[in-house]
Amino acid sequence: MIQILSFNGAPAEQFEDYNELFECITIVENLKLVAKCLDFSHLKWSFTIYSPKRVSSFRTAAKDAPDAVHEAFDENLPLIEICTGDFYNPLYIVVTPNVDIDYLKKKWCVDYCTFHHLLVREF
Repeated sequence: MIQILSFNGAPAEQFEDYNELFECITIVENLKLVAKCLDFSHLKWSFTIYSPKRVSSFRTAAKDAPDAVHEAFDENLPLIEICTGDFYNPLYIVVTPNVDIDYLKKKWCVDYCTFHHLLVREF
């Protein structure tokens, strides 16, 4: 069980696990995007997994794409794009068997909560 608290200690919300918290955060961020008339520069927090097919079109559209995009394309692998408050400087991670996606989602959730002045408590 995960509890989200404000910095003054007042409980805000409870979640079964980090996957549930992740889904909640992504819904909130997607609603913000719609409210901003689909201007993607306002999507400051995102965690997106691109399929190898999407990586192919992504690479074609961005000739000066980061090395991870080229690596994912060359190896026909999925790619994770993580934005943590800055849409213009995402982190790209090629999804290989040794990449722990659950850990990355958990870290992203904790970073998101910290940035938004929320505490995460596991119990």
